[in-house]
Amino acid sequence: MKARSVFAFIAVGILWGSAWIPNSALLREIPSIRAGALRFAIAAAAVGLLVLVLRLRAGEIVTISRSTFKVALILGVSGLALPYALTAWAAGQVSSGTVAVLIAFLPLAALLLSAEIASAAIPALVVGIGGVAFLVSTGVSLSAAQIKGAALIASSVVSGAISLNYAKAHLRRADLLASVVVQFALAAVLLALLSAATEREQPAFWNRETRLSVLALGIAISALTLPLMYWLLAECEAWQVASLQWSATLVAVAESAWLLRARPSMEMWAGAVLIVGAIIWLLRFSRRGPDTVTFQITNHTGDTSTASEFEVGSE
Repeated sequence: MKARSVFAFIAVGILWGSAWIPNSALLREIPSIRAGALRFAIAAAAVGLLVLVLRLRAGEIVTISRSTFKVALILGVSGLALPYALTAWAAGQVSSGTVAVLIAFLPLAALLLSAEIASAAIPALVVGIGGVAFLVSTGVSLSAAQIKGAALIASSVVSGAISLNYAKAHLRRADLLASVVVQFALAAVLLALLSAATEREQPAFWNRETRLSVLALGIAISALTLPLMYWLLAECEAWQVASLQWSATLVAVAESAWLLRARPSMEMWAGAVLIVGAIIWLLRFSRRGPDTVTFQITNHTGDTSTASEFEVGSE
């Protein structure tokens, strides 16, 4: 992996991992679905303004093709609105540690749902999942009462894995920013409608902290990291990019331990080592080799192209 890709990977992991700070402040005062709608609306406005400035400076008209718009609609639902809503509904129904472990399965799910399975990567994916489990072991609890919440998180993971593979196959780099604007706008509208239907009686309390939090989440966390994540998809496989969730969990745990002045346990240190090792191995992994197994039956049914638009879209 190129140095700039490594830098982008680290930057996204840090920003995602730090999102818990403004997110916690926001969700104390604003209903969760409504907060998501506001966050994505701000992100849409921020990226939209950037696209407008870039197009005007280049003397181009701001347009978006029908195919790009279609892809953006699918990604807006499967990659943003649906995973966010499912995770919000699961809040309070499952322990935080269990949530982290379930989300850690995203890279493995992305690999298993891809057209080609690199079997040699599976051990590293299992090691990474185990590392997350060690890292958050003190917050993991299992009970029958958590089944519904766990199912919602698992559904969110599957939706995210499908979205990553779809973006890898169809999203063109040249249309990336315009697509991101549509995705954020659609997710904001869908979550706003869902909030109106389910959170109508829940009040929102605004203060300086909540305003700063929603701006941070909308601009620094969403508007900045989603384009970077899609850019990384041009350099890596979907399951490699999905390992960003592990780094985000590692950053979040490290920051919370530092803020609380807590001493990490041996299990946490072991988990951190396993996560870092697994990520390094995955990012150095190349699919060019005899260990790649192709399942033709799932190879983009109805798609006759032999190379993804994302892979050739950098021209």
